[in-house]
Amino acid sequence: MAEEVGFRRRVVLGGFAQEVSVRGDDLGNPLLLVLHGGPGLAEMPLFAAYNSGLERHFLVAHWDQRGAGRSYDAGIPAESMTLRQFVDDAVELIDVLTAEFGQKKVYLVAHSWGTLLGAMIASEYPEKLHAYIGAGQLVSGRRAARTAYEFALRKATEQQHEEAISALQKMQQSAADGGPTFANAVVHRAWVQYFGGTVNGSHEALFARIEPALLREYFGKLRDIAQEFSFRHLMPETLETDLLHTARRFEIPIHLFVGRYDQVTPAEQAVEYFEAIEAPSKQLHWFENSAHFLPFEEADKFNTLLTAIALEERP
Repeated sequence: MAEEVGFRRRVVLGGFAQEVSVRGDDLGNPLLLVLHGGPGLAEMPLFAAYNSGLERHFLVAHWDQRGAGRSYDAGIPAESMTLRQFVDDAVELIDVLTAEFGQKKVYLVAHSWGTLLGAMIASEYPEKLHAYIGAGQLVSGRRAARTAYEFALRKATEQQHEEAISALQKMQQSAADGGPTFANAVVHRAWVQYFGGTVNGSHEALFARIEPALLREYFGKLRDIAQEFSFRHLMPETLETDLLHTARRFEIPIHLFVGRYDQVTPAEQAVEYFEAIEAPSKQLHWFENSAHFLPFEEADKFNTLLTAIALEERP
């Protein structure tokens, strides 16, 4: 008989207590750890709304990374907000989870910004993973930002959208004068979203399925505070990271899930990365009706593919 399991608690990772939850229908199911995007955008409510079906086949672990969601704390030391510390936190969490549930490895699923961490972990710690699944794979922070900007400006020009043209050009000039700022990122993301590079459909409808209390908690004022905090500390390093130079060789199966209309982590860059990857096996999976939020835009396909991968890859 299946035994419903789960917990939600603070786990000390890298000396800082962080929010972790695990849910599943059976203790015998394999562990699946989700790395959310951002930086600073905890996505547990979206996965709860769209991907709870995974809990029938996995013990699904969600982690609000330091500085995000319920793990936000203005007192987090600035020097700890680095990609390396986040990788170390994730690896420590994997050890906690595998010890608690008596397993040797996890399936690692990452979305958006979290795929930088995911690829680094998969490259450096293959012994801890069954497989790595990158959804909306970010390859180069700087190239992705430039391509997304060019997409939005091209669409604005084609549609003669003067407000968008003016806002994007002012943003670009501000960034050239003073470097990346959260205010500029908000403008950038808003227009990429407006022209369909984030969600291939209604952004509002996507978020409407989230339980109201979680929507207020995770995507209200806290989201803006956490994202600005995380952006300020992590974006300079993110812009300088390029996985083509740092994480190309893997000893485990690699799966990339790519949204056809994704302009946040541009689809063509994910394909370029996929072609450069060296791994014992690798597969590229297209989500033809999605942009960047493919785990939720095509949730049934996402959930079905993950389950099939587990059946295929698990020894």
